[in-house]
Amino acid sequence: MQVKGGTSVLDPAGEHALRVLDRAGQFGAIQLGEWGYHFHQLTSREDWWKAVLGDDYDDQIESFLVPREQRGYATMPTSRQACYEQLREYFYWHRQAKGGRVISVTGHSHYEAYAAEWGTSAIGLEVGENIRFTQSKFAFARGASRQWNIPWTVQVSPWFGPSVTTRGLLKKEGDITTGLDAGHSLSLYKRMWLHAWFAGAAMVTPENSISIFFEKAKSPWPLTTHGETATHMNAFMQSHDRGNPYTPLLVVLDHLAGYAPFHERTWGVLERTKGDWEIFDLLERQLYYSSNRFSYPDEASNPEADYLHPTPYGEISDVMLNTVNGATMSRYKCILLAGEMKISPFFLFELQKAAKAGSRILIHPRHASAIGEAAFKKLQTAGKVEVISPNIHPETQRPTAVPHSTLASISQELLPFEISGDTIQYQVNRNNKGWVIELINNDGVYKTGNQPAKVYKDAVAKVSIKARFEFQSAKEWLTHASIKVEENKPIVLHIPSGESRFVEFEIE
Repeated sequence: MQVKGGTSVLDPAGEHALRVLDRAGQFGAIQLGEWGYHFHQLTSREDWWKAVLGDDYDDQIESFLVPREQRGYATMPTSRQACYEQLREYFYWHRQAKGGRVISVTGHSHYEAYAAEWGTSAIGLEVGENIRFTQSKFAFARGASRQWNIPWTVQVSPWFGPSVTTRGLLKKEGDITTGLDAGHSLSLYKRMWLHAWFAGAAMVTPENSISIFFEKAKSPWPLTTHGETATHMNAFMQSHDRGNPYTPLLVVLDHLAGYAPFHERTWGVLERTKGDWEIFDLLERQLYYSSNRFSYPDEASNPEADYLHPTPYGEISDVMLNTVNGATMSRYKCILLAGEMKISPFFLFELQKAAKAGSRILIHPRHASAIGEAAFKKLQTAGKVEVISPNIHPETQRPTAVPHSTLASISQELLPFEISGDTIQYQVNRNNKGWVIELINNDGVYKTGNQPAKVYKDAVAKVSIKARFEFQSAKEWLTHASIKVEENKPIVLHIPSGESRFVEFEIE
């Protein structure tokens, strides 16, 4: 599937089958799964190639194996442009070989924006597994979806270290632990499924569900506890209007930014620059992170805690590249340029359009210098343009792309809710009735891959919600609780360990 020059090519019979789906009005495409990880990691692993090539290994390996130090590149790149071109060539081969019908799925790589640009039919993500940086991946995928007007999807993987969730009791076979209590906790699956849905994914897929949701893979298909939960979650999603994610902040990166936090290098191979670290800290230490977490009395840390994080300012942003046009940028109330950036005349012209339309634009001093004095004055006359004063991140001790205080003010000024109390992950959507807020308590469920989950019931999150608008009623979707509303008083919720809540505020 992932091998450039391999046998995963759409033949006439496959094309005919996909055209049958087309005529029936059904979406059909071929998954190019985890292609970034394959490109950077697997192309150098002889054991992987032996498993893929089998009896043909000795005859073919010379054509495919890439020296480890080249990190997947056929020739060692020394520039971002060279990295971009080699990865694009790889993706183009697969797109052509599969008749233009590709679902890109990235896991250990943040290449969602490039897959959209290069012509994927859908922007897919694999999360769960041993993949961190979930929330920034969502921001990249949703941003690419909105920039290119194509759907994005989420596949939640049951792998967790050398363990995987399956039916049955815990058991170890070699290095792999299996069973219903292996892999991730049921709590994390629920939070992942629900958050992916609420964040705007067009499809949420539980990976290898046939081995997890059913006690036996045959009629009458008796459900496991995971299967029963998945049934409930699916019914919940189908019966509620999630609306559209409200993300007032657009983070714009350079077209050749090549953000790749898992590989700890730009484009998986280049050493990070000062601007690259600013992007990393913005996404992984400011917007989608909080060090204020539950302390487990008998454990130093929770291995599962790094998959979803509290959001001090809410899930307020999408990420796009500076190929975006002004009409798209103008949908966002605030635009933040981050990292080093080549500001082309096209992008500057489009940025002026967004400023004229009313978007507030925040730029780093280096961006103002790159634009030049005359062009910068022209941009300022178009609308609200501010040069921010970066500060030092207190935990990383590195310069930030934007001060914490600026992010806090954006959240306070642009979100329709004021959230206080315990630090929590939250997102706001607008639906046909009014506003809906998702609140996720990611603490209190301790999980390793090879042991059952332990629940610490004292990790309850107490959260106050104050609406900045008038509304008629409020109700919680998961518990079906009607919420008593007192004038000029916030709504207080107690969210149990590892659980989510959705509160809908009906305006009319």
